[in-house]
Amino acid sequence: MKKIMQFICELVLGAGVIMLMSYLFDGVYVKDFSIAFMVAFVLSLLNMFVKPILTLLALPITIMSLGLFQLVINGFILKLATNVLYPDFQIASFALSIAVAICISFLYSILGIGKD
Repeated sequence: MKKIMQFICELVLGAGVIMLMSYLFDGVYVKDFSIAFMVAFVLSLLNMFVKPILTLLALPITIMSLGLFQLVINGFILKLATNVLYPDFQIASFALSIAVAICISFLYSILGIGKD
């Protein structure tokens, strides 16, 4: 029960971060907080299932770029989330998606979201 409550709290914090991104960046549109909550949930699922596969497939490129290609993978994961929730969650460009993913990762690490 404690893990479920912790996960829900992390989703609420994540939704707050997503809403903050819509205020900080002009090209990011989030309809409301419930959509931001859905974005946080979809991102957690994509990070759990899709990101490890992409990281493994892109390992040679990531090594050659000294880990910087991981930023592109994070942007791609965020762009996948926009495709899932399209009309209510939009990011204008892929470059903006990478910038937003960097900010989200930074804020998630400060808030301790995703840590066990």
